[in-house]
Amino acid sequence: MADWREEAARAVVAELGHARDGGGWLVLGKVRPLAAGDWYAADLRGRWIGREHLVRLCVAGAAGGVSVPVQEYRVHAGVLRLRVAGPLPRGCDRVWAEVRSPRDLRRRVADGLLGLAEAPLADRLAAGELDPVAKAGSAAEAEPTAEAEPVAPIEGLNEEQSAAYRACLSPGVRLVWAPPGTGVTRVLGKAVEELAQKGKSVLVLSADEALAEKFAPERPPADPELTAVLDDLAELDKVIARMSFVDEQLAGYDHDEFRALAERIEHEDRIGGLEAELAETSELHRVATAHLEDAQAALRAARVDRGKVEYERGQLAQAAELITELERLTPERHLSKVKPADRRLLREQARVSELIEEHLAAAHPITEADITRLDQELAEAERVLDEAARVESDAYLKVVALRRHILKARAAGAVSEEDRQRHADQARRSLSELHEERETLRAGADERALRRKRLEKRLVWLTEQVIQQHREFDAETAATQRVLVTDTIPERDFDVVLVDRAAALRAADVLLAVARAGETAVLFGDFCLPGPEVRPAKLTENAAVRTWLATNVFAHCGIKTREDAQRHDGCVVLRRQYTGERALANAVSYGFLDGDHQAPEIVLVDTLALPELCRPYQRASGWSPIGGLLAGRLTELHGGQGESFGLLTGYPQRLGVQLAAVRDADPALSAVAGTARALAGLRFDAVAVDLLSATDSVQRTLLTAGTAAARERLYLLADLGAVKAAPIGSALGAVNALRLQQEIEVRQAADLLAPGTAAEVAQHIAMARESVWLWAPWNEEEVPDLLTAVAAAVERGVDVYAVLRPDGNPLIRALRGRGVTVVRARTAHRKIAVIDRRTVLFGATHLPVQGERAEALVVREGPRLARKLLADLPTEEQRHDHPEPQEVPAPRRGRNRVKAAR
Repeated sequence: MADWREEAARAVVAELGHARDGGGWLVLGKVRPLAAGDWYAADLRGRWIGREHLVRLCVAGAAGGVSVPVQEYRVHAGVLRLRVAGPLPRGCDRVWAEVRSPRDLRRRVADGLLGLAEAPLADRLAAGELDPVAKAGSAAEAEPTAEAEPVAPIEGLNEEQSAAYRACLSPGVRLVWAPPGTGVTRVLGKAVEELAQKGKSVLVLSADEALAEKFAPERPPADPELTAVLDDLAELDKVIARMSFVDEQLAGYDHDEFRALAERIEHEDRIGGLEAELAETSELHRVATAHLEDAQAALRAARVDRGKVEYERGQLAQAAELITELERLTPERHLSKVKPADRRLLREQARVSELIEEHLAAAHPITEADITRLDQELAEAERVLDEAARVESDAYLKVVALRRHILKARAAGAVSEEDRQRHADQARRSLSELHEERETLRAGADERALRRKRLEKRLVWLTEQVIQQHREFDAETAATQRVLVTDTIPERDFDVVLVDRAAALRAADVLLAVARAGETAVLFGDFCLPGPEVRPAKLTENAAVRTWLATNVFAHCGIKTREDAQRHDGCVVLRRQYTGERALANAVSYGFLDGDHQAPEIVLVDTLALPELCRPYQRASGWSPIGGLLAGRLTELHGGQGESFGLLTGYPQRLGVQLAAVRDADPALSAVAGTARALAGLRFDAVAVDLLSATDSVQRTLLTAGTAAARERLYLLADLGAVKAAPIGSALGAVNALRLQQEIEVRQAADLLAPGTAAEVAQHIAMARESVWLWAPWNEEEVPDLLTAVAAAVERGVDVYAVLRPDGNPLIRALRGRGVTVVRARTAHRKIAVIDRRTVLFGATHLPVQGERAEALVVREGPRLARKLLADLPTEEQRHDHPEPQEVPAPRRGRNRVKAAR
């Protein structure tokens, strides 16, 4: 085993003891739905977890339980975007991940180095030896030929890119210095395609999303049964959500009371109408009664008239019978007076005829027509009486019913206006219909619960199966995929290894990747951008750590400057830029980039007029209010236009406040704040670079990284006075030179922040509801109504705290006299207020270029920034003679208060 393997492994092991541990399944955070189908997002900004740490993901509840496997995911600028097979069930609102800890990753590198066998390319690279590159104008082939031919550019690539492309196809190990925007992704894509066509196995060590997506293997489709189960659970969740909504709407609702009140209101509203209707109906009943009496009289008269002719009716009836008998006795034939039988019949007919005449004479002058007429008149009188009786009865019953309704309405009492308004509100909100809907939903609750239990049990089994399938697919891909694009070093060997951003990686990691190459290894990178970082920094005192961890691969091969790269025959230099800012990049770091693309606009944000907001907290590298304020404001400006935004800082100590302000102002998850190293390789529509209170080397690194990251606009946060006074050759001197050439626009920070007046402090305190924290607050001259507003807040039950220096400040007695809890502490900042743990006020003296100085107030809304300030700024007593600060109540409402964590 070569010595470099053991030395590099020892260096990794030395760092291993300081690396973060704690892998396994962890909760990464809450997920939020995105507009694109089944995609969700989780915010990982400010966390240590990156793409290389993730192994497997699923979505479950805070305590685990039922989970949904993640089909695919992406990590960009600290935001995790993931896709599942369907809608997430109720309670599955957090993303869980099986992670590799940084210690585990470093351990794998150490084990890989110790396990290396023959690795000739890695041996040469470890010795700092590179193979020569076939550059433009030199021999085109790696193998010697009888006559050298000039190298022709590859279609779609310039000369330098063509040389890098051929290096990827030629045996050996080489470097490519690729400044930002010089087309590395294009070269890698074409080279990988050509190598794949030739049947070569290729490892591309890169975090580039475009490359990974281009050469990613097709993942198995989602299980249809899993999708169906998720859809079924979603339907049940809709019912539960509807039930919750209905319960919320029906809170305090009594259906029986609603119905009774509705009836009371109806009756009361109808009393006037009922009384009018009663009067009308009573009149109708009187008329009907009169008609009934008339009908009764008419009936009696008809009966009397009919009774008067009863004798005549009997005579006529007998005559009618005899007439019938006579008709029976009259034969059809002619009767003979000779035959005895006919003579007898004739005698009978004569007798009957005589009787008929007698009866008719007795009934005279009444005829059958008179009898019929009298009968009809009697029947009509009876019909009229029946109709009159019905009308009278109906009218009477209606009168009785109306009187009963009126009595009932009056007995229920008058309906108050409050009752009427409550009933109208309940009717407007359709609470009666919602009550019926709730009863229907409750009837099927047991059945739905059983169905949900079965579906969740099936989902658990399906999740385990899908995770196992993904595990097998990933293992098979890592073992057999011909082209593998990954950001972690696999354990198998490849014909060709291409490393992107190699200058940012530890030399030991690069060597392990190159050791996987059998024929070719090409390392792309830019040593002008931040290189590898070793934590803690004291480890660099170890020579092995300095050599194999803290040194980038370019420096390891003796390439530390532009001249070194151009002279080295094993390094290709890409000079033509296609994207990014060129003038400032050349002035600060490169000096040789050319191109004809549209460069981003550069804006210098001058903070000179707000010196109090630029004062660092605790130390020179600490955060200052201006950084967080500008970060939040620029995030709002570009986020409102649908643009991405990134803030670069050279000091991790500043990130807490800046990232908190960015997250408060970024609901779309399109902005981030980080160090130049953490955000290397990412591009944003707009980028801000924090150059305040930074050393020249840090400023140079930030400017280089900013020019690489900005697409449309690059903001430089700096003091214009410091820029004008910067010496030639420094980073700010390069900025000043471009300013003098009018290639940089200068804007005032105050114009972006649009501050108000200090008098508005009292207005914000007047709106406080829970707590107010003041650090070295404004005096009465600056805010005349401050003490009045504070006293009013205390009277409202608001907890008010003031942090002041123990130097005899006259405000101490005045504030205490108004019920304020005064905390004496040494603080470097003044005129800061946090209201209700959400609204942050920063006061400062504004010194405009033209005009008089004035007290200004900058307001930011956001709970994260407020929490960060409460954690960083002093909230406890600080005394020289007591090592431990006293416990001071935290700003909570009411009398139950707890200690505030600093």
